[in-house]
Amino acid sequence: MTRILRPFAFLLLLVSPAAFAQYYSGGYDPDAQPVRWHVMGGVSVPVGSTSDILQTGGHVGVGVSFRQPHSPLSLRIDLDYARNDATRQLQNEGSQDTGLQIDGGWADLVSLTANAELRVPLGPTMYGYVIGGVGGYYTRISLTEYGYGYVCSPWWNYCYIAGGDYIVDQHDTTKFGWNAGLGVAFRLGNGMQLFVEGRYNAIQFQQNLTYVPITVGLRF
Repeated sequence: MTRILRPFAFLLLLVSPAAFAQYYSGGYDPDAQPVRWHVMGGVSVPVGSTSDILQTGGHVGVGVSFRQPHSPLSLRIDLDYARNDATRQLQNEGSQDTGLQIDGGWADLVSLTANAELRVPLGPTMYGYVIGGVGGYYTRISLTEYGYGYVCSPWWNYCYIAGGDYIVDQHDTTKFGWNAGLGVAFRLGNGMQLFVEGRYNAIQFQQNLTYVPITVGLRF
């Protein structure tokens, strides 16, 4: 986690307080639009003990930001979905718990978070930011076993035996969680922005489920 965010943190520390005055003292605001939507996606990297049970996966999301002109602060609402395949360790644990031959599985992670974003100007066409917030995290873990069964076509009234992976164990829950991270955004013209960020997410289980989405997004 530290290695991922260190380059962004170093970049933000180099910015002088004069940069704030240039953009937010009241004279010039390159992003005066008070409401902006965004879409985003990237990789979802489990960290800590979570990396023992989940592999690196992907994520997609949408959101909206609210900001008063000349203010470095904005409120950002994000809805995000991530999917990560189960590791062999999680499959083995599932086999021990169920007595079945678990050979696959995955985790679906859906989060809805409210976040504060603090901008730090880095130049006329870019800015860095610190972001953090809280929200609800829905988690569903599904484990599969290879087996055989009847498959019937509703169109042809024909049934046949086929093999494939079947969900044999599934658990889902909704928990409170929090996130924090750093990012940098680039102004593209016509009010659009490209942003790149990394955020540490922690879901409050007895042993926290933690992951870091590395994100590329477009704000418009």
